[in-house]
Amino acid sequence: MQKKYSSLAFLLVAAGTAILPACNKTIDKNPISSLTTTNFYQTAKDAESGLTGAYNSLYQQYYIWDYQTNGDAQADNCYAGGNNPDNFAIDNFTLNALNGNVTRDWQGLYYGVANANAVLDNVPAINDVTWNGNTRKQQILAEAKFLRALHYFNLVTTYGDVPLVITNNGNVYPPRTAAATVYIQIENDLISADSSLLPASGSNPNSGRATQGSADALLAKVYAQQGKYDSCLIWCNKVLANNYYSLLPNYADLFDGNHKNTVESLFEIQHGSASGTTNYGPELLLPFSLTGDTWAKFNLPTNDLIQAFRSENDTVRLDASVYFSVAADTSGAIPPPYTKFPVPFAYKWKQAAGYNSPDNQILIRLADIILLKAEALNQTGQPAQAIPLINQIRTRVHLPNTTAVTQTDVAAAILKERRLELALEGHRWLDLLRAGANYTISVMNSQVDPSGSPLNYGLTTNKLVWPVPQSERDLDVNLSQNPGY
Repeated sequence: MQKKYSSLAFLLVAAGTAILPACNKTIDKNPISSLTTTNFYQTAKDAESGLTGAYNSLYQQYYIWDYQTNGDAQADNCYAGGNNPDNFAIDNFTLNALNGNVTRDWQGLYYGVANANAVLDNVPAINDVTWNGNTRKQQILAEAKFLRALHYFNLVTTYGDVPLVITNNGNVYPPRTAAATVYIQIENDLISADSSLLPASGSNPNSGRATQGSADALLAKVYAQQGKYDSCLIWCNKVLANNYYSLLPNYADLFDGNHKNTVESLFEIQHGSASGTTNYGPELLLPFSLTGDTWAKFNLPTNDLIQAFRSENDTVRLDASVYFSVAADTSGAIPPPYTKFPVPFAYKWKQAAGYNSPDNQILIRLADIILLKAEALNQTGQPAQAIPLINQIRTRVHLPNTTAVTQTDVAAAILKERRLELALEGHRWLDLLRAGANYTISVMNSQVDPSGSPLNYGLTTNKLVWPVPQSERDLDVNLSQNPGY
């Protein structure tokens, strides 16, 4: 007998059996493997293997480069570029529930949730003498909670209300849960992770693993996105009180491929010989002159972003972030929407290596949290205390102190500083949303193409979140749809 399940249900079952395909839509009701949660999770070694599987969820397309598309091409930092209609729809705010990226990101993030849940469901029952007298079992659970929180943060900020699934043994047809409730679960996971004896920092052998620093930093971002700035400030301060972390003296070192897991990095996805994985994202971003291929190139920096750098005379961050090419590919094509050289390309990952780049991805770093603390201070009526933090970031890249004084001007200065500091790292869309729906709509509806012609996005409040994938709703009658889709 064959039974149809939602792909979310499939991922929950698959994670529980240690078989993790990405996108099947039907499964047999009987076990698809003799290896089940009952007989797999027996020892400390099994727990470590399960946790490794949970971390492997970071090597999917969402974390390879979709998060950058969603954060920068959906915002005013990038044009979609490339040749994919699904990406064009993100850029142009013409998404629908059949969009391939909408479906892929939903399924991929729930794949990560399921793998984290598998650890949290099964490791507590393991009793292994190798854990006697140490805290490793608690650390494993804390790391899984961090990963689940990370995936849910990306889900709730993308889709709004989403099914909250905190066990793989529950309802296989879950309804959506109010975003506020999902945020509470994220907060609880991160607070628990922070208090569960995680290592304080990401120094070896903890590179690429959840630490107190990464949990605290993500929690600060979670609170900020909800406008809970008093709480955001508490967790920013906890990160900044950790003496391990500091800004690198040279901004460009963050992105040269030779300085991985630095004292500025709070959470970094590992690629290269150490992790045994490689990163195909740079090949899709860098120009033909650096890759040697003719593959369509995506997420091209906008004129608006380039002018933002130049208006500040910010050559340090511009040179580290954007590569200007004057060479067409072998077909003579210029990547649209550009029609003449030079063409700017995203340049924060610099080693293409034929789809096998060793470049890591820094998801959270200290400069983000310093500027987030400035934002929290300003939002809680303390602009004078925020200004030195802005200047700290500007000093590193040899820019003069900000001239902002009033709360309104300081807010604008922080938003611009975050744009320049974190450009092409996937943060801009959420920064705009924190500035307010009306502000986001105004900024995006005023965008122009490289020739100066209006892009006519017609962004409305409904389009600030993505639709629930139709394929999921076809299989799960309990899934409602967002308004406007």
